[in-house]
Amino acid sequence: MKLVITEKPSVARDIAAVLGKVTRKEGYMEAGDYTVTYAVGHLVGLADADAYNTRYKSWRIEDLPILPETFRLVVLDHAKAQYKIVAQLLKQAKEVIVATDAGREGQLIYELIARQSGYKGPTKRLWLSSMTESAIREAFGRLRNNQEYQPLYAAAISRSEADWLVGINATRCMTVKGGTKLPVGRVQTPTLAMIVDRDLTIEQFAPVSYFEVVATFAHEDGGTYTGKWTKDKQTRLDDLAMATAIADAVRNKMGRVEKVETKPKLEQPPLLFDLTSLQRKANQLWGFTADQTLKLAQALYETHKVLTYPRTDSRYISQDIVPTLPERLRAAATAVPVLSNLIGSATTQPGKRVVDDKKVTDHHAIIPTDKRPGSLNDQERRLYELVSRQTLAALLPAAEWSLTTIETIVHQELFRTTGRTLVSLGWRAALGDQADDEKREEEDDSTSLLPAVKQGDPSSVESVEALAKQTKPPGHFTEASLLAAMESAGKQIDDAELAGAMKERGLGTPATRAATIEKLKRDGLIQVQKKQLTATQKGRELITTIPIAVLKSPELTGEWEAKLKRMEQSQYDRQAFIQEIHQFTRDVITQITSQTITIATDPKAGIGQCPKCGAPMQESPKAFGCSAWKGGCDFKVWKKISGHKMTVGQVKELVTKGITKSLKFQSKTGKDFEAQLKLVDGKVEFAFAAHK
Repeated sequence: MKLVITEKPSVARDIAAVLGKVTRKEGYMEAGDYTVTYAVGHLVGLADADAYNTRYKSWRIEDLPILPETFRLVVLDHAKAQYKIVAQLLKQAKEVIVATDAGREGQLIYELIARQSGYKGPTKRLWLSSMTESAIREAFGRLRNNQEYQPLYAAAISRSEADWLVGINATRCMTVKGGTKLPVGRVQTPTLAMIVDRDLTIEQFAPVSYFEVVATFAHEDGGTYTGKWTKDKQTRLDDLAMATAIADAVRNKMGRVEKVETKPKLEQPPLLFDLTSLQRKANQLWGFTADQTLKLAQALYETHKVLTYPRTDSRYISQDIVPTLPERLRAAATAVPVLSNLIGSATTQPGKRVVDDKKVTDHHAIIPTDKRPGSLNDQERRLYELVSRQTLAALLPAAEWSLTTIETIVHQELFRTTGRTLVSLGWRAALGDQADDEKREEEDDSTSLLPAVKQGDPSSVESVEALAKQTKPPGHFTEASLLAAMESAGKQIDDAELAGAMKERGLGTPATRAATIEKLKRDGLIQVQKKQLTATQKGRELITTIPIAVLKSPELTGEWEAKLKRMEQSQYDRQAFIQEIHQFTRDVITQITSQTITIATDPKAGIGQCPKCGAPMQESPKAFGCSAWKGGCDFKVWKKISGHKMTVGQVKELVTKGITKSLKFQSKTGKDFEAQLKLVDGKVEFAFAAHK
């Protein structure tokens, strides 16, 4: 049996349909001479720390660092049923064709399944970046030996193990030292640091006052236009007296048009969407979170089959997609009728802004499929329309503008006026009102229509003002701007090699950035207010307290990526990399344990540490318990004990001192009594004063 393993059910269905008549089974399909099965993302992952020793269920400084000699694997809870099917098929397979996503993570998904199931038979690799029928047939005609892709797997598993080593050890150490959960991660911590830095920059920003002189001119044909005083290309004045003097000098004076320059400007079409740019646009237009946009795009891809694979970092398509574009656009026009009249203007031979095989790695840009949309909910419809409009816009001609500059001289002072006129809509016809959203931020604030003036014309000063203004701080991050910052994080690194290594990836991947932002929210490290993302006090204190600068910088990702890229090319030894991570982890633990870490949290969150295992205590509806309960720690203090309602302060006193002050209780028979609560072998018991 030839077994094909894909990363997702939808890809399995598409491949099976090309291979032959499809017979559906539970968890797989038979198609011609092939059996096609699938993962659901990762089926197998790295086991948690307590898989190596049960004592790791408790979080203790003395157990750190945890450095497994060989990492153990575990079938993930959500995937156990499908893994069982795949593992059984692997036992029967004479040959395996790996058809997971063409990239580092896709290779890792298969290799971990093979390791866990023990499969060691013949294996070939299908390398697909496009899901058209012709591309699938062509790829099956050039299968490669999977052994050629082992360096890719080495890089993937090394990155995964390194994240485990640094993340688990640093999180446990910071949490125990700080007395509250303090998660640390290679991607999430630098992301949080960017938010904290932006917040502090805004708070510490000292506005600087400046002045501008703006005049309104009356032209002899009855039209008016506004000009800004300019000298040496500068429009700002530091001195109010000077600005006022200029305004007074030209007030009610006659001026002369010294120069009129009109020139055309082409505005090129936008690029196609990758996931990050789609998430940014949806956040700007409708306030969709990155996670929300990803889920909608995933539904449009998997359930409705009207969009291509969304978890892509490419904004280009490959040449084999070009012949399919007309049918894709016709399908889109059935849901977005306004596009129908524009399809005829779309190029059939798009250039490098759209088609570039070298810039398509795992997957091409997000574009519509040739399937006509059926019933979509409102949010799905909006996102589908956005992608459809962007795809057509990328294939339309450039927009044409006429840019006009007027220079007017009054009393030897120069006033410059700029304006623009849209001559041809071009690609803007496909985007409509959405076309201006990002452009407005980049344009000069003067875009007014101008009267027809020519050099030498007289113009009188109708009015003039010296305007007082102030410099403004940068805005708080939105999800749109944070995604952009994560994507371009490599630019923050001074080292050219490290920045180059991150150029294609940034912080995280398009598929994981949304999850990173959501995790920061869940952990109480950032908050959202009117689309703005700001760090909580806990988030700020975490960044302030982490003693290792590289954990808070994109530089760590840059260093890893530089080495992992060399590993992909068999130029860097995997074991050497892991040993370096071991030493780095030891250094991290040494530095954290040498620090005093104090996190001022909400009283309900700052209950103290579990007296049994040292993990932070947390509040639930019925009890105050250990936050490591999933790891097996059962310590808890019930909120109501013998009629007495426990307060946070009383619980904190109990877990920190081992005993409370005398409290009032009520027996089962209704009698009142006084006693202290005391910890005895990790359990809460009554302690009564001895009678004299």
